Amino acid sequence: MKLVLDSNIIFSALIKKSKTRDIILSDLFELYAPEYIFNEIIKHKELLLRKSKLDQGDFDGLLLLLQKHIHLVTKEKYDKKMAIAEDILRNIDITDSPFLALALAFNCSIWSNDGHFQQQNKVVVYTTKDLMKNIS
Repeated sequence: MKLVLDSNIIFSALIKKSKTRDIILSDLFELYAPEYIFNEIIKHKELLLRKSKLDQGDFDGLLLLLQKHIHLVTKEKYDKKMAIAEDILRNIDITDSPFLALALAFNCSIWSNDGHFQQQNKVVVYTTKDLMKNIS
């Protein structure tokens, strides 16, 4: 199954050893994210370091490991779906439009624990709990 990862999923995998991290590292799913996602992580690195209680070397190693399991997609690959995604998410959370546009372009689902993605009906949204049921 192909899934677009929302930012919160990657942040969660970085903060603590969890089912989220295990799923990403398992290769049970084809995982995709907009390529800018790791710039967002670097922007919030200090906060993530504090929350994870990892030292810089361990954090950087984990980030590199996660990157190996996530296909980063350039904006050109989903740009044609951005207007549709923005229209759908305009009154929900327009900042998440790239994730929805990517899911629409790749005809796949989204993995997110943010409830606002559930407010749209164009793509299926799985939570971590949903995915755990699918692999158990």
